[in-house]
Amino acid sequence: MYEQTIADTLSRLRVGGPMSDGPLCIVPVRCASDVPDRYVLLSQALRRGTVLITEVSEAGEVPYLSVFNKGPWPVLVFDGEELVGAKQNRIANATTLLAVGKTVLPVSCVEQGRWHAESRVFRAGSYASHPGLRRDKERRVRERVAWEARRRETTPQESGRHGAPQERQEAATAGGRAEREESQHVRARRYMADQGMVWEEVHRVSNVRGAVSPTAAMADTYQSEKHELDRIIDVFRPGMRAQAADAVGMMVFVGGEFVCFDLLQPARRFSRLVRKLLRGYALEALLHSLSASLPFDAEEAALRVFAELGHATVNARAAAGLGDDLRLETGRISGSGLVWQGELIQLSLFPKAE
Repeated sequence: MYEQTIADTLSRLRVGGPMSDGPLCIVPVRCASDVPDRYVLLSQALRRGTVLITEVSEAGEVPYLSVFNKGPWPVLVFDGEELVGAKQNRIANATTLLAVGKTVLPVSCVEQGRWHAESRVFRAGSYASHPGLRRDKERRVRERVAWEARRRETTPQESGRHGAPQERQEAATAGGRAEREESQHVRARRYMADQGMVWEEVHRVSNVRGAVSPTAAMADTYQSEKHELDRIIDVFRPGMRAQAADAVGMMVFVGGEFVCFDLLQPARRFSRLVRKLLRGYALEALLHSLSASLPFDAEEAALRVFAELGHATVNARAAAGLGDDLRLETGRISGSGLVWQGELIQLSLFPKAE
């Protein structure tokens, strides 16, 4: 089912013209058709005052935030997007589509040295985390998903393994309904990352770039690099503008090596998110010692990633919000996606961690 959804999406994608600055090379990915526009982005909703994000309680819990979406539309929080304020800054552990009403959002802390409220509510950060952090965070979530999937397969009561195909399908459907009926905290817990690993990466990046932060906040590293990040974004702006009408994603290479592919449909939603993503890509490039990309065919490399994706194994489960969360894996790449109302609206891929 989901393999066909991915295949249908891939069949509509087209590789655009590569753009480069130093070691960073970005290949826009365009789409031959569009999906309906049925949600708004986090920054839009926060700006309009239609979504309220707070700690889950007065005491707070590091891995969870409480969200109240006033509507009328679902709100999409992209993987790695930063939320600033309250007791400490956080990033989203997975792309989550927030329904109207209350949702528990799974997050990781990116400000280890603060645990006191500077505000009651969170505001939108300026970036989505660099691909290296998102890759390692996603790997931990995917390992948890795969472990639970194996457990279900070896438990006849849960999987219907010994039944006929129809019985197995009915068991899987019942399992999906059960997941959706669980408490939001239980569902959010399934998307917990390795908090210690996240802090280690935040400290590593700060040390590599020589950033100073009294509270060990990733946001301070981005702020210290603001001038260079803005310069890199400005280099890519004309090319992105020329291909913006139907661009739904970007394939990212640093030093000729694949580091990330992000997709978000429809194109008009991707165009609003792209600046946050570019900040993360640009920071990834600053973490490498190369001053320029090694010679390589970026378009061909992008097509190889798509070909690899066609062979991915897929584990699906109820998302922390609306829709179904997918965890994908091949011998060379891994990542996550979000399917909602029959459409793959988000996909993020990374090179397989060695």
